[in-house]
Amino acid sequence: MQSSLRLTIKGIDIHALQWGNPDGVPVLALHGWLDNAATFTHLAPLLKDCHVVAVDLPGHGFSGHWPDHTHYHMWEGVEDVELILDALGWDTCHLMGHSMGAVISTLYAGTFPKRLESLTLIEAFGPMAGTLEDAPKRMRETIVSMKNHNPEQKPKANINSFIQTRLQGPIKLKEDSAALLMERSVMETEEGLCWSNDKRLKYTSMMRLPESIIVSFIQSIECPVLGVFADDGMFSEERLKPRWQELKTKKEQAWFSGGHHLHLEGDVNAIAKKIDDFILSH
Repeated sequence: MQSSLRLTIKGIDIHALQWGNPDGVPVLALHGWLDNAATFTHLAPLLKDCHVVAVDLPGHGFSGHWPDHTHYHMWEGVEDVELILDALGWDTCHLMGHSMGAVISTLYAGTFPKRLESLTLIEAFGPMAGTLEDAPKRMRETIVSMKNHNPEQKPKANINSFIQTRLQGPIKLKEDSAALLMERSVMETEEGLCWSNDKRLKYTSMMRLPESIIVSFIQSIECPVLGVFADDGMFSEERLKPRWQELKTKKEQAWFSGGHHLHLEGDVNAIAKKIDDFILSH
């Protein structure tokens, strides 16, 4: 059965969905960029004997936004996860992330390796690396975006307008999947329906970590790692190999048919069985 949960970290509310027995194996699930906790609606109930908590990360879904003049840096998600686990009262857990959530999960696993029993990464493995040459331009673009930031969201006539906007995005998504995500991505205001996501999430990140630093996080991971990837997704075995070989712990990859949101609209039963077997064996 699905139910709602609310936590507080750093002065903002973090809203979440949860499934399973509260006394079950603790699993924290992190969604992708501009998605929300609903992305795990089909997968989470299939994880047997688990208590799955999927949060809306800061600035996403029903969760609060950071104060004015504050950035959304990818690495700050590591602190968010640490404080979310504290708020849940979990000393350790199994961490599962999709896309951006998998990026944050990778960094967290390297930062707090003793707190994780296992790590499941869906369609991402660490953040995109930056180059020294691009750093000044990236910082300039971000600062200019923040200077010109207008937090107001333009209202739309109906929920279908939001669904169609999401379907026109760069990542393929089925209409029923988009509709499910929109349930937590849209809010009612006096002017009409508006996006609930913080517009600052779309601004260029001020700085990207160099590859050497990302590898240092990967090398610090101690728990077993399962990588779940789509044959029509954003990765290939060749692209993954340089980072994957840096893992010093037990690791395995599982490839399934489908696209980037395979956990939501692919062979969810097969994916859930693979993840479930992996989690319960550790």
